[in-house]
Amino acid sequence: MNRIEWTGPAIADLYDIDDYWSAYSNDAAERMADRIQAAAAFLGTMPRAGPVLRREDARKWRIPASPYILIYRVLDDRIQILRIRHGRENWTFE
Repeated sequence: MNRIEWTGPAIADLYDIDDYWSAYSNDAAERMADRIQAAAAFLGTMPRAGPVLRREDARKWRIPASPYILIYRVLDDRIQILRIRHGRENWTFE
């Protein structure tokens, strides 16, 4: 299993997502955080599960039962989570 490393922007995304869901319910925020963590852990076991983005060193993985996508890259000794984006958001990662 590969180690998971969260970048500063990905951690900021986590805080923003938590703030958003906490406004509805703390339980909803916890469930979403659990889904995000589970998706990252899955990538630790299946690092090349997601499709490659235009930027060839980055991949994406849709977080099950959520509207979010993990943007990540596979390094020699770890999986680096770069960002967490909403699936309906107009974003690119070059």
